Amino acid sequence: MRRLNVLLAVALSLAAAGPAPAQDRARSKEVVIALGAEPRTMLAVTIVDWTTNAQLEHIYDRLLDRDPRTLKPKPMLATGWKIVNDTTWEFTLRQGVRFHNGEAFNADSVKATMEYLQNPANKSHYAAYWKLVKEVQVVDDHTVRLVTEKPWPSLIDRVSLTDFLVLPAKALRELGPAKLAEKPIGTGPFRFVEWKRDERLVLEKNPDYWQGPADVSRVTFRFIPEFSARLASLLSGEIDIMKDVPPHVVEAVERSGHAKIRAAVSSRINYLALVNLKPGPMQDLRVRRALNHGVNVDELIAQVLRWRATKICGPLSPANVDYAPVECYKHDPTRAVALLKEAGYDAAKLQLTLDTPSGRYPLDKDVSLAIAAQLQRIGIKVNVVVNEWGTHLDKIKNRNTGDLFFLGWGPSLFGQAVIEPLFQANQTYSSYGNHAAFDAKIAQAITLVEPKARAAAYAELQRLAHDEAAWVPLWQQHDLYGVASHIEWSPRADEKVWMYEAKVARP
Repeated sequence: MRRLNVLLAVALSLAAAGPAPAQDRARSKEVVIALGAEPRTMLAVTIVDWTTNAQLEHIYDRLLDRDPRTLKPKPMLATGWKIVNDTTWEFTLRQGVRFHNGEAFNADSVKATMEYLQNPANKSHYAAYWKLVKEVQVVDDHTVRLVTEKPWPSLIDRVSLTDFLVLPAKALRELGPAKLAEKPIGTGPFRFVEWKRDERLVLEKNPDYWQGPADVSRVTFRFIPEFSARLASLLSGEIDIMKDVPPHVVEAVERSGHAKIRAAVSSRINYLALVNLKPGPMQDLRVRRALNHGVNVDELIAQVLRWRATKICGPLSPANVDYAPVECYKHDPTRAVALLKEAGYDAAKLQLTLDTPSGRYPLDKDVSLAIAAQLQRIGIKVNVVVNEWGTHLDKIKNRNTGDLFFLGWGPSLFGQAVIEPLFQANQTYSSYGNHAAFDAKIAQAITLVEPKARAAAYAELQRLAHDEAAWVPLWQQHDLYGVASHIEWSPRADEKVWMYEAKVARP
């Protein structure tokens, strides 16, 4: 806290010292955005990571977008869609769209994208998400059908996320994925300029964008892991937008005269994973329930996040269309100790390791340290390991974390997008699994078309996740952005930080 206040004071003094570089950017309509980490790749539909895809979606387009207010799917590269039968969706594709290299967008682009992500050789994280698609039928240049093995009502939700950013078919064939990862080619509103590792990604306006050129001429993403350093950069005029302003400095930002706060209740959920996929105390249900009783979520929200979060008690938040309420675990340290004793553990002798990122989610490191302090009150010693974001993801993916890890997941808009990837042992970021009945219920829920049956199935899955104490559910994330005064842009619940929607006021 003291370090943050010192940096804040320095930033304000620098900003007051003279004309900020922001004035020059405003004249040229460049926007600089600071994120906590760089992208993991420049190739679409490869890595499941918001930080990566928030940058890539400036270069690539989806088949469908989402309305920023209602969050319902709306046309993008596809102008329309219909259900042909229970296992066939047909999409009408937009005509006259071209990739940044001049290649035409058409049905072959859709087919090539699906083939790329489903090819095991490419090791796409998205392969498991699209396993129900058994065939892509090219009807003509501007009509394509996705044929599934079973009914899949959530397919329409999948194509409206970064799960399906469309690749150029001809360039993919002739150049190959490795070359496209070096110089990405999409149909989006911005074109790739350069990626300087560990420093910045630079994009320029696509003057031929099919929706019309953006107001912003250039977007530069800077990679600044620490919240305090991002804040100092915002208030000194070095950047224009920062994600995750710490709640306790909101008033200082508003008073600065250089930036303002823009807030949104995100669909993203944050949780404490209890890793039962390897031998250890987390494989005992009583231990997992004990930790749910031992962590005081209300206290974390009040004291660390200053009420800038909404408590959740299960794996989905009310922003998710498949949400059903479940009962919260009551904060009960006595019950926690008793459950540990039943499982054969002395709380005073139990030692756990908690992996956390730093700078990826709102006060993630601080939250993890506070959780460790809460568990220490009942005798459990928790060693908190702080990771750079890429390292954190790799540890989860490779099953190298400690007993616990902190993670956020979103945009969390429909049940399958959370339940399937996070509660099955073979999924990339799962911490829980090897539960045959749970897996069977997930597989069934995904295929249910009738609304009441679907709602009942997802409600049962949420109750089962609660009863299994698979996580310690924490909260629905509130996003606080610091935005330079000359930038007109509003954050979205689906976390799309899309500068095509921004405008720059010239000085």
